[in-house]
Amino acid sequence: MRSAVTAIIGWKIGVQADYFRPANFWDAGTKIDLLGVGYLEGAPTQKFNEEIPKSVGDNLAPGEINAVRDRLNALSLAMTAYRVPTIGPAEDSARHLFEFAKSLGVETIVSDKMPDALPMVDKLAGEFGINVAICGNPKTVLAAVSGLSPRVGVCGDTGAWTKAGIKPVDALTDLKSRLLVIHIAPATPGLAEFLRQMYTLDLKPSLITVNGTPAAFEEFEKALRPVLADKVDQMSRVAAIRGPDRLTPEARSQIDAALPTKAAVPPKKPRKLLVLDLNIAYNGHVSIPAENYGIEQIGKRTSAYEAVFSNDLDNLKYDKIRQYDAVYLNNTVGMIFVDPEVRDGLLRFVREGGGLGGNHGTSHVSMDWPEFHDMIGVVRGIHRENTEKAWIKIDDPSSPLTVPFAGKEFLYMDEFFRFPTAPYSREKLHVLLSMDVEKTDMNQGRACQWPCVRPDHDYAVSWIRSYGKGRIFFAILGHQPTIFTTPPLADYFMRGIQFILGDLDADTTPSAKLSAAR
Repeated sequence: MRSAVTAIIGWKIGVQADYFRPANFWDAGTKIDLLGVGYLEGAPTQKFNEEIPKSVGDNLAPGEINAVRDRLNALSLAMTAYRVPTIGPAEDSARHLFEFAKSLGVETIVSDKMPDALPMVDKLAGEFGINVAICGNPKTVLAAVSGLSPRVGVCGDTGAWTKAGIKPVDALTDLKSRLLVIHIAPATPGLAEFLRQMYTLDLKPSLITVNGTPAAFEEFEKALRPVLADKVDQMSRVAAIRGPDRLTPEARSQIDAALPTKAAVPPKKPRKLLVLDLNIAYNGHVSIPAENYGIEQIGKRTSAYEAVFSNDLDNLKYDKIRQYDAVYLNNTVGMIFVDPEVRDGLLRFVREGGGLGGNHGTSHVSMDWPEFHDMIGVVRGIHRENTEKAWIKIDDPSSPLTVPFAGKEFLYMDEFFRFPTAPYSREKLHVLLSMDVEKTDMNQGRACQWPCVRPDHDYAVSWIRSYGKGRIFFAILGHQPTIFTTPPLADYFMRGIQFILGDLDADTTPSAKLSAAR
């Protein structure tokens, strides 16, 4: 949530780099990166590294500033704020500070003390396009800057406010958009209420910092969850399904020609399939409309099911999800499952006998929710070029799902995810399709951005599993819009859907157990 909140709400979450003193700035950057945030507040109280044993400040030479910038870029970090004891009073020294801040892309200079020459500070803030946040008693600072431009405001610290007898939410209500930088201290009373008020007032400070410990971030994210859930819920209610109107007539014709016209098995009763293509803080794969169209048309042509398309997450709460036989997540990406009621509804639905299917980007949904990724069998997914060509072998040619391939391997182009870490395991999953590494060129195009090699060379493409009383079907395919223009794959996905609906019976014994039995 600490990283997703930037794209969803506009809050930049980070750490004060000198929190890690006596570690130098170089090492502090590594620690901040490991916390999973993209922003920091710098300060001259910290030396850069052993090679450049100077404070990170406007005393650095141009080449040394480049070294700071290179380090930030290497870690994908932004120095959004920079804290100093004060600004000025001489304009020359203040200008030098602003020039330094500008060179590193700083949005806000934080001053621990009230500058002596506020009009000069205001002038430089406008000239350089850099905000100035002044620390101190919020009412005192607010009174001092009230006649200045919006670029000059207040820096806050919920811990300092609490010690001074100031209720953080009250200070927030007084400051409003003048609050430019805020530090969230551990054990801040009423933190959830404070964040809710920030959200309600639509306040977006340059930086929100949290102490650099996992425990502090866990506390922060617990308070953040209701706000983020509310925002995601609002987004889901207005997120339009990517329908066939986005396809050309030629694309629809290609899909129509490839779809099966007969169900694999007759449905045991009328079936309803809920389909979501929700993407949060992500534009969504261009293949989604083709996949939605294929899923919809298969249901209509074969009478195997009725596909209901909606991104409204309210449908996943238990009282509503029970009207469906299965849920299909079509290339969903992002922090979708934030609301505990939505999470509980989906898990309970599957455990009690419902079905869940998904493809491709769905392995990147809510990566902070381990139960979901244990359920679908994978998390994240790392890939090479999205036009990689791989030979797909049929791991279980006896499965009713793989009948369309007649036991024959096939060459396919797509973005093939690798899963080098847990929860992927053949101890849990019944793998149906996988990459044939002996026949596939394993060095096509650009390399993976992160390590993606498995020592066992096991790169699954699709699988099924039982989860509680429910059924899971997943495939990594779907970056390219060709699933439903490839007849055997279209038939295969229909069978996967009929499996999660509860009509097509299939062995879900984990592949490792089957191998051991042989």
